[in-house]
Amino acid sequence: MRRTRFLLCIVAILVVSSPSIRGQETAQQQFREGYRQEQQGQFTAAIACIEAAVDADGLSHAEKGKAWILLGYAYKETGQYQKSQTAYERALSIFTGDSDHLGDYANTLNDFAGLYRSTGRAKEAEGLWTRALNVYRQLDDHRGMVQVYANLAGMALEQRHLRAAQDAIAKAVAETKSANRLSDDDLSLVSEVQGWILSTRGDNVSAIADYRQVVDLRRQGHGEYFPLTGWAYLILGRAYVANGQTEEALSNIRTGLDILDRTEGRQTPRYLAGEVIYSQALEQTGLHEEAARLKTSAQQSLRELYRSQCLGCTVSASSFR
Repeated sequence: MRRTRFLLCIVAILVVSSPSIRGQETAQQQFREGYRQEQQGQFTAAIACIEAAVDADGLSHAEKGKAWILLGYAYKETGQYQKSQTAYERALSIFTGDSDHLGDYANTLNDFAGLYRSTGRAKEAEGLWTRALNVYRQLDDHRGMVQVYANLAGMALEQRHLRAAQDAIAKAVAETKSANRLSDDDLSLVSEVQGWILSTRGDNVSAIADYRQVVDLRRQGHGEYFPLTGWAYLILGRAYVANGQTEEALSNIRTGLDILDRTEGRQTPRYLAGEVIYSQALEQTGLHEEAARLKTSAQQSLRELYRSQCLGCTVSASSFR
């Protein structure tokens, strides 16, 4: 298995490397290539590279901690929740108490909280985000605070706590004014939660405008064929469903599913959640039997996936960002 992972990563490196460095693959190169693949949404390839780098034992202590953070996220995105938790725990064991890497410690807490939220462990997620927020404040890291507040707002919406969600997203927006290095992903996260709040309040037209902005930001940051871009189209389609615009809903949902099919595959949490959204649009068009079959099949596949990966968890479709 270790040799297989190594060879998969080497193939990826050879594709992008010049002949002068071929044959000189190191743990650092595998780590960098894994990071590049993860940024492109190629999570399976990223896992192969980063696992090989960790196994090669050529990384520094801090680099190994960062590798475990990347693995935690990539495992989560591919539905490997037990492995994701183990990876984050290993990252925490490296960065806890390390005053020289407080940012990495906060980032681990932030990402680990996202896993807990995704698997229905809201209390644990809130605890980790609270700890991360305290460290980000200590570091004057406004970008980190934007992420935490936006995620807390999203989790509050899942629990139908609208006022708490509005308070949290207001804090996120306030922090954006002090942050000087926000990414398109950060801005899209804020816009997505703002759209969600508007939709919850029944303002579907304004929600659609926010979700369109999410699509634009994802495309700007990652291009068309990227998992988060596919998900952005799906939630835009869902907003059109809520507004009774069936044609626009079906067009965006089909685009989103096509992107996820090409980038992640069909037996992944995000794609299956997308099929549930698609079933809602089909129901609105009057295709009741087809909608029911699709919804039942997708939900059954999701339950089987969750059962095999995280005992007793209930994964939230709204957290696939």
